[in-house]
This record gives sequence, C-alpha cells and structure tokens, in this order.
Amino acid sequence: MAEQAVVIDALPYSDQGYEDDRVREAAAKLIEEEVKRYHSSKNYLEHIPGDLHERWETPAMKAAFERLDNRQPMEMLSMKRCELPQPPPGQKHDVTAWLSAVSNSRSQLEHQAIRLSNLELLKEHGVNSWTVHLQQLQKLSEGQQKHLQALRQEIQDTNWARKKEHTEAGQLLQTLEGQWLELVGKNYSVERACGELEIDVERLERMKQERLSAA
Repeated sequence: MAEQAVVIDALPYSDQGYEDDRVREAAAKLIEEEVKRYHSSKNYLEHIPGDLHERWETPAMKAAFERLDNRQPMEMLSMKRCELPQPPPGQKHDVTAWLSAVSNSRSQLEHQAIRLSNLELLKEHGVNSWTVHLQQLQKLSEGQQKHLQALRQEIQDTNWARKKEHTEAGQLLQTLEGQWLELVGKNYSVERACGELEIDVERLERMKQERLSAA
C-alpha cells in the first residue's frame, strides 16, 4: 500500500502574525468548530486487553476496590490478636478457658520472639541488603536518565528538522510569491501596452477611412 503524502498547510516556524490576538481568536474558533464536528469512531485502547488490571488483583485488592465503590470507610486496624485477655468472669473456674488463654499467651510470646529475631537479622544483614538494593535502584535510575536524554535529543532533532524544513519552505514561498508578483506586473504592463496598441490601431483605421473618403 503506497504511503499517502502529508499536506502541510501551516509553517509555524516561518509564518508570521501568530502573536496577533485576532489571529489567535480566529484559530480558537476554528478549533472549537472542528471539535464540535469531530466524533471519534476509533477505540485507541483496543490493543490493551480489557482484563489486564484484573490479572494482578489479589483478593484483598478486589475487596478494597469493592469497598471504595460502595463508599464504605476503611476498617480500623484490629489489635485484638495482640491482647492477652483473661477468661470472662463466668469462666474463672473453667480449665478449658484458662488453657485457651495460656495458649494465646504462648502464641504472643512466640510472635514477639520471632520479631526480635527478625530485628537482629535486620541489624546484622540489613545494611548490606539495603546497599545492594540502593545500587540496583541507582543503576535503574541511570538507565532511565539515559533513555530520557535520548528521547529529549530525539525531540530536539525532530524540532530542528521541522524548523529547517519550515524555514526552507517559507523562503521558497517568498521567492515564488515575488516571482508571481513580478509576472503579474509584467502581465499588467503587457495588457496595458496591448490596450494602447489597440487604441493606436483604431486611430490609424479611422485616419485611413478618412483619407479614402476624401479621395
């Protein structure tokens, strides 16, 4: 399929008069009229799967989204599992209730022991782990910065190319306009000379007729 040529009907880098308020108002009206007439029939997101976000949603995320859709407040953090309650007054002499309380206490004690172990491990190995993590982030940042600089350079090169193209096209248009004005002036001179010659021819024809009549 042959590529269609792009017709450029404006040269922003070469045209003059854009700073005129009347020109800006006229351009704004044209854009507003075009927006009213334009109705997009193309789905620009059709290449993106509709269920892409659902693939990464966990049950907790789905529940949170449903809560937000229903405009429900977030549940407060429950500290009940960290409490060490005694058996209720009615079960003070219930061995099963006391065994459950003791089991809960042991679970809490084990949980705190694990937390202390994790803190000790973090104290021993956390610095090195964070150092490696920060180095990885630094490499990612440097890579993204290089990519950003390359994109900025590409944008700048494109703008310079557009400016060069517009400037050359503007100079060519000015040259052609000057040639057109010159040719129009020459055509006017030729037309005027032809008119004068026609007047002279008519005058000579009358003189000829007068001489013939006199003879």
